[in-house]
Amino acid sequence: MPEESEVLGVPEPLWHGFATPEHLAESLVREVSGIITDRLNTEGAAFVAFPGGRSPARAFEFLAPRASGWRGVTVIPTDDRLVPPGDRLSNYGLLERYFAAGQAQLIPLARPPFDDPAAAADAAELRLSDLAWPLDLVWLGFGLDGHVASLLPGPDLPVAMRYPDWRRIAGVRPVPLPAEAPVPRVTLTLSAILSAKRLLISGSGRDKLEVVKRALDEGAESQMPLGIVLAKAKCQPDLFWSR
Repeated sequence: MPEESEVLGVPEPLWHGFATPEHLAESLVREVSGIITDRLNTEGAAFVAFPGGRSPARAFEFLAPRASGWRGVTVIPTDDRLVPPGDRLSNYGLLERYFAAGQAQLIPLARPPFDDPAAAADAAELRLSDLAWPLDLVWLGFGLDGHVASLLPGPDLPVAMRYPDWRRIAGVRPVPLPAEAPVPRVTLTLSAILSAKRLLISGSGRDKLEVVKRALDEGAESQMPLGIVLAKAKCQPDLFWSR
């Protein structure tokens, strides 16, 4: 069992600190699978959003065997790059690699037109409108610039941050385009993230710890999406961090 270590001098959210990324991944898996199991036992269904990119891959390896019994679970990415699912940049493709063999329903955010993030977001909004919003769980990573999901700097960010509660998906064209994935995105809106029944945020390393501390210090006035999420979430966020 990993030992939790206190992170001193940092206010809410509820912190879970671990000595290694491996222990972090194991703890995240227990938490995520526990939330899903609880929802299945009480409601018969669960609706969750998982992060993309490289960071969650180890946790997904541990989580995938538990997903074999996820009948009634719907999984979407928190955000995606506007590329086909077979592209190496696709977050939906990442979810497919780990969870397609189980019983969960996987639903993509990104479909054509891949060159028009606003139109792609409108199409995703329509496809997902009949799901059981709000999400039971949103699991987020974050960047050193304080972005979460694909709420990235650029001309579309203010709109994605201000959408009303009924709007769940936004299209964004980051400026500058990230070097590791230079394509437009679709993402959960700020309102969709804030309304989640459970919110898990995970990161590792001293640099990211400093980002969280700054986001918490700035609170609701933060220029970083992370700061606004931590200040305005409707549930108490759980923050999982490792050295």
